[in-house]
Amino acid sequence: MAPTFLSRGRSLALALLLACGGCLAASIDTRVSGVVFGNNGSGNFTCYGMPTCAGTMYVHIVHSECSNASFSFTTDVTINGLDLTHPGPIGGTAVLSQVLDHVVNNPDGSCAYALGPGNPAAYTGTWDGQSGTFTIQDPDTPVTGTFTASLPASSPVFPMTVSGSVTTTSATVNASIQPRSQDTGKTESVYVFVHAPSNLVTGAIHAKRTGSAATHSGTQDDAVVCVLAQVNANGQLVAASSSSLQPYLTGVLTAQAQSVQLLNNVPTANVAGASVFVGYGESAAQMLSGGVFQAAISLPGAVQCTANLASAPVPNSPGALTGLWWNANESGWGVHFTQRGSNVFAAWYTYDATGKPKWYVAPNCATATSNISSGSCSGTLYEVNGPTFFGVPFVPITASQVSMAGNLQVAFTDPNNASMSYTVAGVTRTVPIARQVFNVPVTSPPAVDYTDLWWNASESGWGMAITQQYGNIFLAWYVYDSAGKPTWYVAPACAVSGSSCSGSLYTTTGPPFGPTFDPTKVQAQLAGSAVLSFIDANNAVLSYTVGTTTATKTITRQLF
Repeated sequence: MAPTFLSRGRSLALALLLACGGCLAASIDTRVSGVVFGNNGSGNFTCYGMPTCAGTMYVHIVHSECSNASFSFTTDVTINGLDLTHPGPIGGTAVLSQVLDHVVNNPDGSCAYALGPGNPAAYTGTWDGQSGTFTIQDPDTPVTGTFTASLPASSPVFPMTVSGSVTTTSATVNASIQPRSQDTGKTESVYVFVHAPSNLVTGAIHAKRTGSAATHSGTQDDAVVCVLAQVNANGQLVAASSSSLQPYLTGVLTAQAQSVQLLNNVPTANVAGASVFVGYGESAAQMLSGGVFQAAISLPGAVQCTANLASAPVPNSPGALTGLWWNANESGWGVHFTQRGSNVFAAWYTYDATGKPKWYVAPNCATATSNISSGSCSGTLYEVNGPTFFGVPFVPITASQVSMAGNLQVAFTDPNNASMSYTVAGVTRTVPIARQVFNVPVTSPPAVDYTDLWWNASESGWGMAITQQYGNIFLAWYVYDSAGKPTWYVAPACAVSGSSCSGSLYTTTGPPFGPTFDPTKVQAQLAGSAVLSFIDANNAVLSYTVGTTTATKTITRQLF
């Protein structure tokens, strides 16, 4: 039996393209992207155009009955009737070119996944002018998703319209630009250039990745960052700089619109994650310094290059001690360390006197020297009470909601072993801890390691500790319950697919806090699901469902 998520004849499969759809649009000035998730899968998508939106989607399915439970594929998508010209309800029909048709159970416990064509389905949703939600009532369970849209700028650098098509195999995109009135009559050069992932660019200088992933693998692998490039006649990206950009054409600018070919049947894989720009000036350097350029289109990919040329997303990686730590004999609690310089931020996930999940933080566990891989840190532990997190706007915490709970000392023997001592609620204890290593296949280390402490700077008071090892991410999320008490959730198997990961969220109860810990008292319950979509090395979108609440938050690495 095929799983519900993205199976033929199931409207859930087609919900994913709500913000993505179609093959050919008359105009692709509008870019729509977002995430969707159901009871056994998730996806992230990007499409262009309105009211018909065309693009591609990355789908990740989890089928727990199979030993090879994870399955991913890419599909073209089409959405019709998408009207984002004003806030209000939205609705129409959508179709995926491919969906999961059926699953065959093999004798060895593995499964064979077969794809088939999708069927149109109806969707309904809302749009508030900046973001939106949608729902498709699947026969088994509702499917929800969230999306954002980049609409044509009301005051662009210069008037421009973009048209063409982007599919999973090829991209053909054209722009019609009209020079500013003050530039008419000048002799200028028009440039087409790309901000693209360095691993796709011939001649790009890569950035070295540092931090825990490099430590674990024993190597210093090149990180994938975004670099300046141009597309050559063969449809390949080649490195460029402000002094080496080649003009598309040079001549006297007139008041009439000028047609510019941006991508000419370029293989989509060659430009995945890239943003394509067009601009003009006396020289490329003058164009870039004067800001007379604008993004025409962004192609979805594993590493997404944003429209900000001023700051390529080099990973803001923390120090070698960063990661999730535990005592293997006391499974059920843990502590995430984030090291930057001579400071270690500790987020401790444990239980209160009644066995409910509770967290403490030591935001300043100070060390004697910077960038240590051994030695000690010590600091004050704090308990934080905050506003209800789910279902209402989050109000940042104030100093009155933070109280001192005790103290913490950690003695690191090496980057993987330590001793943790604490005093909380009259209990003093010393317990050995070690870096928690996941049981995941050892493959090539990821180009960018997302292990770090993440937050939303405008919603100070909650955060998410991300620990990545190869193709798996462990999420430890600290928030507040309906009474404003600190509580936490975990997604221990957020499987990485492309530039996102998805997994089930669990809440856990355990033995009452005390001088000992009994792991047999730990009980986990399914609480919801989460999808992390990474915009670049330092920014991501968190979409989640917990209980009846479905929402989306932007998060970034927390720098301190």
